Amino acid sequence: MTDQPLTSCIKHVNHFSAEYLREILQYDPVSGVFTWKIGGRGGVRAGAIAGKIRPARPGGGPTRAIGINGKVYQAHRLAWIYMTGEWPRLGVDHINTDSLDNKWNNLRLATTQQNGANRGLPQNNTSGFKGVHWNESNKAWKAQIKHNGVRIHLGYFTDPELAHAAYCAKARELFGEFARVS
Repeated sequence: MTDQPLTSCIKHVNHFSAEYLREILQYDPVSGVFTWKIGGRGGVRAGAIAGKIRPARPGGGPTRAIGINGKVYQAHRLAWIYMTGEWPRLGVDHINTDSLDNKWNNLRLATTQQNGANRGLPQNNTSGFKGVHWNESNKAWKAQIKHNGVRIHLGYFTDPELAHAAYCAKARELFGEFARVS
């Protein structure tokens, strides 16, 4: 079997260069907003804010998506190519967890695991603390964390704050700057 070129293995094939992107869109790294430089199909006017907000997906928030040449791209990924000249080889993480905040200083490359570590408190959380839930069979607060697809049991605690402290310590150890503990 012959080796396939790397580009054939990439999920999203990138169809244009950074130079082309800069010809059709203006990106303001301070506000994180893209505007069209040229008018186009569908009544798009030069100077108009580019893209539309897509609803939240499971495990993430809403994102701004911009259509270019019949394909839809996430604005945070376009910000990366606009600023660096290269398509991101990893995911692009929103440091403050606001998936609509595409300011340049809020974006960084991240693996899927790092991006997941930077998520906030899940909506279905009942303890009020990330990584902590009530374990009915043990009548105690259970702390756990997921790393490399494996759930790691951190212990049972009489107090949710103590369980959360165990979660925070392990999250910082495993994920460093990507650890979001609240």
